[in-house]
Order: sequence, then structure tokens, then C-alpha cells
Amino acid sequence: MERPVLVVGAGPAGLLAAAAAASRGAPVTVLERLARPGAKLLATGGGRCNLTNALESEPLARKFGRQWRFMLPALTLLPPEALRRWFEDRGVPLGFPDGFHCFPRSGRAADVLEALLKEGRRRHVVVRTGCTVRALRFGPEGVTGVETDSGLVAADAVTVATGGMGYPRLGGGDLGYVLARQAGHEITTPVPGMVGLCTREEWPGTCTGIALPDVVARIALSGEKKQSGRGELLFTHHGISAPAVLDLSGRIGELLTKMAEVPLELNLYPERTAADWLEEFRLWQRRDGRKTIRRLLSGYFPARLAAVLWEDGTTTAAEFPASGREWLSVRISRLRLHVTGTEGWRKAMVTRGGVALAQVNPRTLESRLVPGLFFAGEVLDLDGPCGGYNLQWAFSSGMLAGTYAVPGTT
Repeated sequence: MERPVLVVGAGPAGLLAAAAAASRGAPVTVLERLARPGAKLLATGGGRCNLTNALESEPLARKFGRQWRFMLPALTLLPPEALRRWFEDRGVPLGFPDGFHCFPRSGRAADVLEALLKEGRRRHVVVRTGCTVRALRFGPEGVTGVETDSGLVAADAVTVATGGMGYPRLGGGDLGYVLARQAGHEITTPVPGMVGLCTREEWPGTCTGIALPDVVARIALSGEKKQSGRGELLFTHHGISAPAVLDLSGRIGELLTKMAEVPLELNLYPERTAADWLEEFRLWQRRDGRKTIRRLLSGYFPARLAAVLWEDGTTTAAEFPASGREWLSVRISRLRLHVTGTEGWRKAMVTRGGVALAQVNPRTLESRLVPGLFFAGEVLDLDGPCGGYNLQWAFSSGMLAGTYAVPGTT
């Protein structure tokens, strides 16, 4: 009997890898430890599934940082426009509500998952849920299958598409790294990415629930000045979250493995510089001398945040000293916070780190160490920013790994 191609993990990378392998005539079985496939996919984008964006392949890859070139073979095989066409052709109309981020027009991640599962059924892919993989099995010429909690499953090839460690209740964990290590692969230490930050300062907790629409955040360390994010900022019980800092959180997590805290600078109102604020304060003195500084600040910021920025509730504009004006202008434009931790794997949307790329062939995503072993998606040491980048990589890498996992593919 012909041995199947196995895919470990029924997320976006795994399901597309399975469909790609099956389209080349291979019998394919997907092994998923949860009771249903695609649990994490259903939760992405608040259940709406931002599956890609309007960028072309190379600019999209560059957003992943210094190892971006590794992605190009996968993105050449399945570039963003081809991914969009793949889903459109399978009955999932897509749209760009803001001109950049791509979502199903239905606003339902379930439609994306159903298209993947339907394609698998059409290609006779077998999906075994509730099946935990324990170990890889090897022979003289490469991988020969996997050991599961219900016994050995033989295979001609195995694609590890287990994802990262975020959201454990949705399937996140270290299985992919365990399997990779069994094959001799090095693992870049995983840290939570796209996750909220915890600060040494306690005052953000007094502003819990306040969201500012446009903030610039920068890591305030020598050599890290280019590490910045911009977008909405949300104050939480323990610190800050939302797009302004989510894209920085993976790098901050790495830094926190080496240092006790990471300083951040926030520009709470990027349309103005510190000099602009000094001019505004002089205008307040001339025009609004009897009003308090806190009341005037509340015209720009929510009242609770205004009270943090300027604690004295009685100082009037007429009494506003030069030293106070200088201090407040800097506080608004370069507000300093010290990050001591993240909200951890329970809330991490992506994983930074994973299977080291040097030991994986980017043209096929096959292991350079063990023939017949492939990797796809988040299990690899690649992570991008918010906005459809990581799902595009999951789909493209799944297509590439699934294509070359079929024995005889060249």
C-alpha cells in the first residue's frame, strides 16, 4: 500500500500544504491534536480573518526583517494576488475595506476555513482530529512516519505545520520544536509576539480602556532606534497594547531575555512636535488664562490621561511656568515607559523565533538534515507585523512545502 504524505497540524499552513500535496496525486493525511481543525484561524482578526494585504511579494517579505529573502520562493509560488484568486475561485469573495487589508466580504473567518476543508475533501485529504503526534520516525534514507498516541503512522514525507506557542487553548504549543529537535534542528528561542506589554509604571492601570487613535512608539535603546510602531494605543490593567506596540512586542520579548526592562518612548500626538506644543501652551496663556492646564489638555486627551500627564488640577494657563511648559511638551511627545514583561503566550498572536532557517531549504522548505521532512508556517523562525502578513506566509509556505513533499517532485 502506498504510504501517505503526512501533515502535522490543521491550521492554514497545514491545510493548504495538504491540498497542494493531494493535488499532485499523493494520498494525504492531516493529524491534528485538537477536536476540530483551524481553531486559531477562526479567531484571527477578531473572527474576520485578515488573510493577506495589498502588497506585492517582495515588499511584503521585507516587512519580516533581515531574513526576508528566505520567503521569496514561497511567495513566488503563491504571491498575494494568487492567494486572493485561490479563495475567490473557491467561493470566498474578498475585499479591502480600508484599501489595504484583505478580508472575506462576509467578515467570517469560518468561510476561509471551510474553503480549505472543502478543497481537502475534493482532493480526498483525510483529517484526523484528536490525534497527538509524539515523535518522528526515521530510516536510513530519511523520515518514515510519526508515532502518535494511537500508534505508528508510516509516511513518505512529513510536513510539520504546528504553528507557534501563542494561544495554547487554540492549539499553540512546542510540538513543532520538539519534532524539529528530534531531527537535529536548532531552535531560535521562541518569545511571545504581537502581545500586550506590562510596564514598571502603574499609572497605565488608572487609564485602563482608554485608546488613543494614533501614537508612535519607539524602543529607547542605542541601536534600536529604528524599532518603532505607529497606530492605536490601548491602556490596560498592566500596561499597554494595540497596534502601536504589538509589532514591537516580539523584539521587546527578545530584549527581555537579556535585560530586566526595556525603555519605550511614546509620542501621544504625532501630528505635533515638542516645539508645536510649546507654541500651543503660549496660546493658552494668551487666550485661556483662567482655564486649568488639565482642562485644556482634556481637549486633546481623555480626562483620566490628562490627569496623568499633568497631575496638578489647579494650575491655570496664566500660571503655567516655563519649566512646566517645557516638561509637559516633552512628556507628551516622548513619554517614557519601562516594559518589564509581556502578557505571555496566553495572549500572543504570533511567535517570534522557531526552527532556524539555515537548516531548511528555502526553495522547497525541506530539512537540510533529514530528507522527506518539511516545515511550513509559524513553526519557522519568521514573523511579520499585524495586517495579514503572517497568514500570507502560512498559506504560501504551506503551498510550497506541500508541493515538494510529494516524492518525485522537482
